[in-house]
Parts: sequence; structure tokens; C-alpha cells
Amino acid sequence: MVEWAGLNGGVVKTPGWRGQAKGSPAASVSGPTEESDPKFRGPLDMGGGVTRRILCGGLLAFLLCGLASSAPAAPNRSGILGPPVARSVRVSVQTRHRHRPSAPLPESLELPRPVPIPSPAQVSAVSAILLDAVTGEVLFEQNADEPLPPASITKILTALVILERGRLTDTAVVSQAAASVGGYRLGLRRGQRVSLEDLLSALLIRSANDAAEAAAELVGQGAAGFVAMMNAKAQELGMHNSHFENPHGLDEPGHYTTARDMALLTRVAMEQQYFAQLVRTRETRVTIWQPGPRGLQPRVRTIQSHNKLLGRLEGADGVKTGYTDAAGRCLVASASRGGQRMIAVLLKDPQRWTDAATLLEFGFEAGTRASWPVDGPWRAAGTGGGRG
Repeated sequence: MVEWAGLNGGVVKTPGWRGQAKGSPAASVSGPTEESDPKFRGPLDMGGGVTRRILCGGLLAFLLCGLASSAPAAPNRSGILGPPVARSVRVSVQTRHRHRPSAPLPESLELPRPVPIPSPAQVSAVSAILLDAVTGEVLFEQNADEPLPPASITKILTALVILERGRLTDTAVVSQAAASVGGYRLGLRRGQRVSLEDLLSALLIRSANDAAEAAAELVGQGAAGFVAMMNAKAQELGMHNSHFENPHGLDEPGHYTTARDMALLTRVAMEQQYFAQLVRTRETRVTIWQPGPRGLQPRVRTIQSHNKLLGRLEGADGVKTGYTDAAGRCLVASASRGGQRMIAVLLKDPQRWTDAATLLEFGFEAGTRASWPVDGPWRAAGTGGGRG
């Protein structure tokens, strides 16, 4: 770099063409130099001041055009690179107030005309039925007339006989036979005293076998007498494919029923206000009176229902669970909605909760449709679910 003569006599540092490098000894020696001697004037001085201005302006324009051509292209809204945007162009800036989207157009919610809906096909139960408790119409059945051991759903009939033949204010004295019954128990001991009302609560809510035996002995003046009452009531209700040998449902030869018979029984039992109140109760307390040196001492027990549908399925209001080795998992389930009540019975069903919910929901859905097949209820095509 060297110093050339400026346009107005000043010194401008520009690229030289025959000058000394800056910092060389010649730059500090006095005397004629390329900057002071006219014969050393550069080309910028040959055409006068106007020529110099034109050349400098052209050089400046050339440099600006080079910078503009090297500027990166600006993407347009579609994401495609477009022509470069000069830096001097004003760019619009998005404001902080976002544009609010317009409200969506209203959609039509018109439903198709009522048509027959498909059945639940099959459930896992060996035997099952779905009954409309208001009309008595069977909405679904699967091997509904196959005799099977009922386990503790037997207690639906036990409770109905107690309500019809007993006095809830009576008190039962627990016998050794009642205290020795196995399975689910209230924990009764010989000599204890319990009101028939509390025994009824315990056998329906806790599914207590000892409570069922003690209640049967009180109402039937012995277990045998009560069983005779049970079978008589079953025949009265039209339960022609059922026979009972005990009030609690433990496995015993000759103790059997069908899904259809249990649906008929439950429909009648749910008409009893106190029965319906107990089977929808999730938790309550009963009092057991224990004899001692100072007389009878109360012992309060809290009991809970085994029915997992209560509080989980909309409208669930009963009824009874059951299990033994021979019977497998059994369930009579009920639910009420909008003046309708559906009753589902599942015998020997490893998926009783899921199947019960499926059948009950199917029943309520069917009740809202205007069209039904005229050739009778839905029937499963197969022989039933697994026996596991």
C-alpha cells in the first residue's frame, strides 16, 4: 500500500502502482516524490477533477453491485428461494397479536335411521343370558338352559325366601353347624346371636356362608326345612331346570340351576325394595352379640361387597357374585338407566366382569333402537366360551 494524491490535494491511502511500500526508508526522505512531483502524477490526475469523480463513482457502483449479487436469496412463503432482497428494503414484521382462527363450520350430527344392531357374538361364559327386566324380553342368550352349579348366586333365592317367610327383627342363635360352614364367612361362633336383618345383609353383601346357614335354620326351623322352601319357591317362579340342596351354594350333588332360571328369579327379587337396597350396597356394618360373664356384648363388623361393577359401571345396582371349584366364576349383574333395567347372568365365566359390562351396555343400546328382529332374541352361534 502507498499514499496517492487525494482528489482535493489531501492524502488518501489507496493501492499504488509504482510507489514504495509503507514503512520503507524512501517514505521518510524529503524531496520530490510521487505525491509532490507533477511528473509522477497518477492516471487519476490526467483528466482533471471531473474525470476522477466519474472513475471513483464507477468504482463505487461496481463494488455495490458485487455485494448485492453475493447476498443470500430470501425464501418466500412457500419455502422456495427467491430473488435476493436488498438490505435497504423494508421487511414486514409479524405483530405480537396473533390472528384468531375463525369458528369451525357447524357439523351435522344427524344419526342414521334405527336399524338392528349386531349381538355381542359370544361371551366367555359357558352359559349366559341378558334379560330386559321391565318387559321380560330376552335380548341375548348362550346355552341359557344348561344346568350348572350356581355357587353363591344361590343366595338370591335364599334372600327372597327369608324376606317372604321370615321376620327381620327375629334373632338367630348360631349353631355349631352354622359356625362350621366353610368358604366366605362372617366369622360366627357357636352361641353368638345375630338379628335376621344383619344375617340377610351379611349373606347378600359379604356372601357369608355361615350367615346363610344360620338364617336358614331360623326361618325354616332347620336347614332341611328351609331348603324345601327354596325348591317350592323355585317351582312357583317357573325355575323348572333348577334344584337346590343348601342355602349358601357350596358344591353338592343335586345342587344346580340355569342362567335362564336365575334371570327369572332375579327379576322377581329386584322387585323387593329391601332386597334391591342391599344388593346395591357397597359397605355396611352388622352387629354380632357375644355372650359373656356380663351378658351379651356387641361386636360390630364392617362388611364390603364383592361386586366390582358397583360404582364403576353407570347404573350398576346389583346383584350377586359366586365362586366354587365346580361352578367357576359366576355373576348375576343388574343396571338401571332411564326407567330401564337390564339383568345379565353369567355361569362359569373367567371374564365375568368384562362380559357382564358388555351385555348390559348392549342391552341399553338395544333399548334405544326402534327396530328389532322379529324372529326372537339374539343367540350365540357357538357352544360358549372357555371353561378355565
